[in-house]
Amino acid sequence: MMLRMVAAMLCAASLSACALTVDEVDLNYKKMANAAVIGGANQVQVKVQASDARASNRDRISVKKNGYGIEMAAIVAKQDIPTLIGKAIETELSARGFNIAPGNVFVLLDVNKFYNDFKNGFMTGDAVGEVTLSAQVLNAAGKSFYAKVYTGEYKVADIMIANGSNAKEAVEGALSNATTKMMSDQYFIQALIEAGRPATAALSGPAS
Repeated sequence: MMLRMVAAMLCAASLSACALTVDEVDLNYKKMANAAVIGGANQVQVKVQASDARASNRDRISVKKNGYGIEMAAIVAKQDIPTLIGKAIETELSARGFNIAPGNVFVLLDVNKFYNDFKNGFMTGDAVGEVTLSAQVLNAAGKSFYAKVYTGEYKVADIMIANGSNAKEAVEGALSNATTKMMSDQYFIQALIEAGRPATAALSGPAS
């Protein structure tokens, strides 16, 4: 708490070097712990394709605000956001036994939102991150097996400064939350297994 107060005082004393300066942050994804290998996943080759579908704020992940809530300099990511998210999903699928390679299953991701909004309070504020992903599972023939929108949220509470480090923590947490929801969705996982089965297996009847 003391470090935050000192940082706030330094920032207030040098506004041009803080609120008016663009922050560039290095985003990271932390792999989920204790992922269990899924039966049949080793028979499925998955290719993840992530696209940027954001209608706004493509050039930033947040914006600094002063004590009056007025927007100041942008906060931008060093990474390409769709690439970051695609690799995060690949990491989680691989941990569950799926083969990440061009093959018989495609996971198409649209990044609809990847943003942090600072909320001002009386003495402190919050950094509220939100990540929204549209996911679709297809087989090699283009047949859709499942589609769903996943929204992750994460709040960094009681912050003293609306800066890049707080925005980074908020969006990283929101991405982890959205990814957790996707990996915990049994219908999403089952769709991957189903999409990976040969078409002849579904058409063949019982042996005579």
